[in-house]
Amino acid sequence: MFPNRNHDSMDDRMAQPRSVLLGSLFIVMFVISYTTANNVLVNPMIGKGSHFYLSAAIGEQLIHRGYNVTFLLGSAFENHARSSRYGHMFNWEVFKHPIPTQAVHDMFANLSKLVSASDFKLQLSIHSVLQEARLNDCRALLEDEALIGRLRAANFSVVLFDSTWVCGAMVGELLDLPYFVIFPYPNTCLVTSSQGSVFHPGYIPSMMTSYSNKMNFKERVINSLVYTLITILGPYFYAPYNELTLRFGIPDPLELLTNSKLWLVNSDFVGEFPCALAPNVIPVGGLTTRAAEKLPANIEDFIQGSGDDGIIICSFGSFLILDDSNLHVIRIFAEAFDRLPQRVIWLLKTPPPFPIPANIKILPWLPQNDILGHPQTRALFFHGGHNSYYEAIYHGVPVVVMPIYGDQYDVAPRIVHHGLGLKLDKGFLTEENLYDALHDVTTNATYSNTAKRMSSTFQDRPMRPAERAAFWIDHAIKHGTDNLEIPVHTLSIFQYYLIDVVSFISVVVIFFVYIVVKCCMLVRSRVCKFSKKPKTE
Repeated sequence: MFPNRNHDSMDDRMAQPRSVLLGSLFIVMFVISYTTANNVLVNPMIGKGSHFYLSAAIGEQLIHRGYNVTFLLGSAFENHARSSRYGHMFNWEVFKHPIPTQAVHDMFANLSKLVSASDFKLQLSIHSVLQEARLNDCRALLEDEALIGRLRAANFSVVLFDSTWVCGAMVGELLDLPYFVIFPYPNTCLVTSSQGSVFHPGYIPSMMTSYSNKMNFKERVINSLVYTLITILGPYFYAPYNELTLRFGIPDPLELLTNSKLWLVNSDFVGEFPCALAPNVIPVGGLTTRAAEKLPANIEDFIQGSGDDGIIICSFGSFLILDDSNLHVIRIFAEAFDRLPQRVIWLLKTPPPFPIPANIKILPWLPQNDILGHPQTRALFFHGGHNSYYEAIYHGVPVVVMPIYGDQYDVAPRIVHHGLGLKLDKGFLTEENLYDALHDVTTNATYSNTAKRMSSTFQDRPMRPAERAAFWIDHAIKHGTDNLEIPVHTLSIFQYYLIDVVSFISVVVIFFVYIVVKCCMLVRSRVCKFSKKPKTE
């Protein structure tokens, strides 16, 4: 008996509309779920290095909470971001730099010159070039009408931006959205004083002073002067952006920062000097910390070959690049490492032009967090990057720090103060003092015990830093931040420092004293008259 072909074809024709209907329904449900979920726009500066990874850690946790996350970054770092482990997680919007991509990378490569140079003029020159480039990037971003139009149409709930680049807040203003800040540096209380955080120069060190929170008289004087200078010069740092704020009709940069509703600061009081923070300033130090994952076979084999001596990590990020200015520094590193019993895993994009000792493995990229979490890791030698600092704390690894630039000079005194490791001065670097520092940190149990204690304290909490950041973003989106904000920015300078109150009380006191004095004089004159009256009689 042959099958009924007409009956089968009829079933097929009936099944096709049902399949199309179900498929369409699925697509509609997906689109509805996407459009009803809150969309968050993240601007990690231009998307370079540590600034990107801080924001990406938060973005990943926001996705776990059901948010759609879009990253806005520069074209020079688009490929790097898309090829990272976060490439498939986020949506991407890219603005074009006004200069060639290679020129952008060359600007950051110039930072490597600071490894071997202590010239303040060179630091200032490089900083000025980078600042001007970011200003031009901001102009290019805000002038890209097609990009701004796409961002308007995306129906974002909030903008999350890196405080290093105030342009993210400008985008929030153009889109008429609230904006939250990621602050990636130390000195939390100083920067968030506009939110009501208390900065007292008597026990909180100012930026770039290299002081701890226990200062002698001379240090307190200098610290107070530096704080005053920073307060006065702060507006000049953002002054170049005033042209853009006037042109696009948005508040000036300092007002934008003041108007930020939520501050997520990459600091934790396990490794920071304690100070009083405003309720809308949330400490989330260690955003890039996480449990160690399995290492690539070539790295694992090298570590296992170290035996009981273990390994040391040398990682200076993008600050240490092989060029003529740094060749002698790289040679000092190699000679000091050669004397150590430990093996050394060294982040260096290009191997040096001289023989490398057998105990050194040079790699152009490191899974640093995962190596730090390896039980045979004994120490980290680094430049004082804030992310690396907290990764070392998280995994309980002592460190030797040699600051090169910027906030690294603030990280170093925190390391020394907490007993996590030792500090080297790049201006006096020798093979001998580098070897001595690494030998001391790896053989003196005080440092490893301190590192383990700090790690235990840091990890003893209900949420990881990135989870805590995502929680507060979610909370602020749902409920607002009015209950967290101290209205300090609404006060005039007379109201903030209570000049009007002190003046009023002073006038009252003076008036009261005047009345009392007058009354006393009156009483005295009456008494004198009364006492003279019998004599005249």
